[in-house]
Amino acid sequence: MSNYIVYGLGISGISTAKFLQTNKLNIVATDDNPEVLKNNITKYPNINFKLPNEISYNNSSIISFAPGIPLYFPKPHSILEIVKKYNCKLSCDLEIFYKFNQKNNFFVGITGTNGKSTTTALTGFIFKELNFQAEIGGNIGIPCFDLPQNQQNFNYIFETSSYQLDLMNDVAFNISALLNITPDHIDRHGSLENYIESKKRIFQNQTASDYAIIGFDNNITKNIYNEFINNNNFKAKLIAISNHQILENGISILQNQIHINIFSQKFTFDFAPILKGDHNLQNIASALAISCCKLHRDNNFNQDNILKIIKIIEKFKGLKHRMQLVDKTDNISFINDSKATNADSTENALKAFENIFWIVGGRAKEGGIESLKPYFNKIYKAYLIGESSAIFAKFLQQNNVNFTLCETLENAFKTSVKDAESCDLLIKNILLSPACASFDQWKNFEERGDFFCKLVNENK
Repeated sequence: MSNYIVYGLGISGISTAKFLQTNKLNIVATDDNPEVLKNNITKYPNINFKLPNEISYNNSSIISFAPGIPLYFPKPHSILEIVKKYNCKLSCDLEIFYKFNQKNNFFVGITGTNGKSTTTALTGFIFKELNFQAEIGGNIGIPCFDLPQNQQNFNYIFETSSYQLDLMNDVAFNISALLNITPDHIDRHGSLENYIESKKRIFQNQTASDYAIIGFDNNITKNIYNEFINNNNFKAKLIAISNHQILENGISILQNQIHINIFSQKFTFDFAPILKGDHNLQNIASALAISCCKLHRDNNFNQDNILKIIKIIEKFKGLKHRMQLVDKTDNISFINDSKATNADSTENALKAFENIFWIVGGRAKEGGIESLKPYFNKIYKAYLIGESSAIFAKFLQQNNVNFTLCETLENAFKTSVKDAESCDLLIKNILLSPACASFDQWKNFEERGDFFCKLVNENK
């Protein structure tokens, strides 16, 4: 009989432990942080908690390892030696959830460096509007074991990170979508090549009855698409997505039109979404492709049903912290793009707006903001916050961008509002798009974005 070790007590770890304990399975829960362990022992007296060095492992042990814990880099975690020594199975909550719920249910997996949260949320929105039984979960912040279980014909739509994919071996997604890959999380994967291999794992175990959706505008994912299409051992139905060109085998969105050319059928539709930005067209194309694959799987792929999906997409307003229009006062728009934790994400915002009062900074990623130089002409002024301020200031000064060192988000907000109100531009956009991680001053990007929204509402 399997025994489960839940290693890492974040929200998904606790959710997993509660499920396993409630179902009277043999379970031990642990964490590398003794304080976290102590707090949870008090909160959940029915769960069996132990220190890591108190746990007994054997070849029937299944370890639900938290994706947030570094596994291979910057140094190998001790759990790898335990797995090797005792021939344990290293897994994660999503794979264990799949084991208990795969029968008679439908699984969608969505990954990519950028856009996966919006694509996941939009896909869930479409499925529910079509009256499919469906819920979203996973890396988007909703633990899988918080979702309905013991279902029939249920659709589970999971945002999946590279860290989760590294821990999955048995999951076979009915539909897998890989949006894009750009250099990110190299500190956790060791190299870009390792990161790419992690992302490709979303397609493992797929069969001829499954669907693989891949972004065609990104050079790395385009190469993956071409690799798969030339691989006779790859059985899933391949579909490309683009918002730069009309594809022979895929879904494209260009110049307010959707072009669908899949499953030996062709359709063209006019399109007017609420979501703005080139990157959001990719997210929309991905969610549309997933929905079309679902229709095809259910033998309902036709023009009328596709048109229903398009009308649903046109109603979708997007996610909080992702180019979120918080308020518009007179001619000043306040945009919360706190989810932009790297330069690639911020590039989408700089492309989408003009006359930008740019609040930027935090814990810098590799490459900083150098790739954003082509968009500096759109920036009226930059307001630098966080530990990246000095290095960003030097780069902005070299490129003749006006800036102020503000240190905190509150100072940056107040200064940007004062500057926007006093200048004579007809349209002004105060944009929080940090291009940095939040961990120097905040717990996460959500806390950072929520504070920005609070400042906007207090400014009314």
